[in-house]
Amino acid sequence: HLTIHFCILDFRKAFYMKRRYLLYCFTAIIYIVTIISFIDKDKIFSEFENRNLKTNVRFSINKFVNGSFQEEYEEYINDQFPLRNQWISIKSLNEYLLGKIENNGIIYGENKWLFEKFTSLNKVKLSNNINAINQFSKKYDKSVSVMIVPNSYEIYNEYLPRGLYQIEQEKIIKDLYSNLIYSNNINLLDKFKNEKNNYIYYKTDHHWTTYGAYLAYCSFIESIGMKPINLNYYNSNEINGFYGSYFSKAKPFNISSDIIKYYDFEDLEMNILGEEVYNSIYDFSKINSRDKYSMFIRGNNALTIINNKNLKNGKKILVIKDSFANSLVPFLTQNFEEVHIIDLRSFNIKISNYMEENDFDNILVLYNFINLATDSDIIKIKY
Repeated sequence: HLTIHFCILDFRKAFYMKRRYLLYCFTAIIYIVTIISFIDKDKIFSEFENRNLKTNVRFSINKFVNGSFQEEYEEYINDQFPLRNQWISIKSLNEYLLGKIENNGIIYGENKWLFEKFTSLNKVKLSNNINAINQFSKKYDKSVSVMIVPNSYEIYNEYLPRGLYQIEQEKIIKDLYSNLIYSNNINLLDKFKNEKNNYIYYKTDHHWTTYGAYLAYCSFIESIGMKPINLNYYNSNEINGFYGSYFSKAKPFNISSDIIKYYDFEDLEMNILGEEVYNSIYDFSKINSRDKYSMFIRGNNALTIINNKNLKNGKKILVIKDSFANSLVPFLTQNFEEVHIIDLRSFNIKISNYMEENDFDNILVLYNFINLATDSDIIKIKY
């Protein structure tokens, strides 16, 4: 009995020592992380996540009482946590080993594809947006073309995990076009399915590639009776190491980077908001940043106007768009002397007033399907 008693005491002693050891280690880690967080300078921007980080948390009695200080400080600690990127990568690896098929709204597809999770549709919002575009098209007659861009998961649905439900875009897009009775409607589904092996979407980003944008451009230009440019006549450039928006959200550890291609178009002058004038439609400073796609027409500005100084055909086009159009617009500059680009998310002038001030030969309304179904600013097009 004494032997058993001492064995029990030794076991309890070992258990408590082990528990204390874990407690001491955990406490030490907390103190070390706290000290490092005070010594280390705050990081302003995360290239890994492509976003600004929380900085400069200020204490006040009012903020402490209403709880906002605690929330801000928690956000600050999360953003400024030492070795944050390494911990994110470890988390991603852990989730992969556990067999997770999605993270933070991004689906891990086969063949190292990433896709956006889109399982519910706000039919009222989508209907309102389509009705607004319809009213706009009716008002400006046959000069309006509408392009609804399918998202990558619709074209590459065979790479989706088995049994995963996603909104089926093909039938809905066809139905939407049947309701857009006043516009020239451009359905890209068949063309994109035929070209799917030719790198038309990025694997790590929600946009189409430059070649995907070119295919869409050709469909639009041919639909209005014009001739698309031949890319063989233009010098091309490639930017390696592009990790897009899907990568920034999911942080997968085993995904290869994408390649951005752009073409040299000469003698173009770009005006943003009537204030800043540039001699290039590309922002080359973005090449060394995480958000490389924003190099096209310098990102999403409320109003951008591009003039081709070598083209004297007097043709003028308006593009009302989301960011998918940013890599398509450069091609339009070779057919139109003047290209106006409006992003309704930040454009605060009434569209009807802008239309009265300008005479456009053609108007292109371009949105990807998910944006068309979720955006709250599209309805401004009817005013």
